Amino acid sequence: MQAGVHQKDRLLFGRPTQSFRVSENLEESRFIPPQVFSFVRWRGDKFGTQTWRVVVAQAGRPGERLTRIPGVTPGAHLLLHAFGKSRAKRVLRVIDMLSEAHVLHEIAPAYWHHVHLQISKNKQPEPYDPKVFEALARARSVS
Repeated sequence: MQAGVHQKDRLLFGRPTQSFRVSENLEESRFIPPQVFSFVRWRGDKFGTQTWRVVVAQAGRPGERLTRIPGVTPGAHLLLHAFGKSRAKRVLRVIDMLSEAHVLHEIAPAYWHHVHLQISKNKQPEPYDPKVFEALARARSVS
């Protein structure tokens, strides 16, 4: 199963296996499991930006329960969702900082969950340490 992002939105990171233009204003990128990807969605009108959303997701496999995410077909595992101007901007700052030292689509999914929880509590996420978050993911898979 491939997850597709309809890109009136902007892909922030991820390595699509395929990208193609659906129409003049719409591009689609496809990801195969377990690829991690992120996109940002801004919607505005004559009064300015009305919708701010940043999503980090992981493409799922056939038979897995997937979250329906606007713009993602058929759905994906939702790792992080920041809705609203202040939260979206905080996540974008985290992504910018991480991109200086890491390959974003290779960051452990557990870390994106951590960032989501910390942002939702208005706290600062811990720095990313691949060994810590990979060990956390292994521990969760055993329990």
